[in-house]
Amino acid sequence: MIYCKKTLIFSFASILIMALLFSACKAKKEVSTTTTTNTVERNSTAFLVEQINKHKIDAEWLSAKARIVPDGFGIGVSLSANIRVHKDEAIWMNVSKIGLEAGRALIRPDSVFIIDRLNGMYYERPISYVESEFNLPADFTLLQEMILGNAVLLDEKNIKSKKLTDRHILSGTNADYQTEYRLGNVSYQLEEMSVNDETNQRNFFIDFDEYKTIDDNINFSHRRHIELNSEETGAGTILINFSKVEINVPKSMPFSVSPRYERG
Repeated sequence: MIYCKKTLIFSFASILIMALLFSACKAKKEVSTTTTTNTVERNSTAFLVEQINKHKIDAEWLSAKARIVPDGFGIGVSLSANIRVHKDEAIWMNVSKIGLEAGRALIRPDSVFIIDRLNGMYYERPISYVESEFNLPADFTLLQEMILGNAVLLDEKNIKSKKLTDRHILSGTNADYQTEYRLGNVSYQLEEMSVNDETNQRNFFIDFDEYKTIDDNINFSHRRHIELNSEETGAGTILINFSKVEINVPKSMPFSVSPRYERG
């Protein structure tokens, strides 16, 4: 087992992957876009599902800076990160502690590569490592969607809606888990998403806040609050504040490993 609390960058990368992949029980069901608001009753379940799909961010590239404040999971310090996503190809991040780079991670659809500069270590594992080590399904596409701020596990066949005073709620239940999505009353932006997996005794909640308009009039959530509780990880939270977000601007993903680094 290569996970160790003393290895800051590996701990961070693993926990971030876990948080963003926690609800990945199966591939996301694509939502049909053939229905229009002219034929769907406003505020009906079908209309709200349509709004989620309408606000989905579909970008070839995304880059952003992030301030990450974890609480729990054996990580007791705040971190800064640069995150870059090349659609369906790679997710890259470098992580800094007190202004000094602590390490880098490169995630491909089938593999995870991590450089731990603090301990002079290099790790290369199949993405299924996350699944075997933490008993969490690993899926590159779902991680990509979560970074973009899109809804996952939206199963149109098993979903219902209700209207509250200040928001709309979509909820679904099947044999594996219960999901809930909360949308803004007027904007219909995704504000909260939660997954409860009673079978495996784990639950996940993410709050999407501080939407700001970026390139191409895209609304992007700049503040994410993640709560995670499972037998493998215990309870903890991650606060992520994004800044300098760019869409569809190609970026490099530098990742070279010094021969002096020990392979873990």
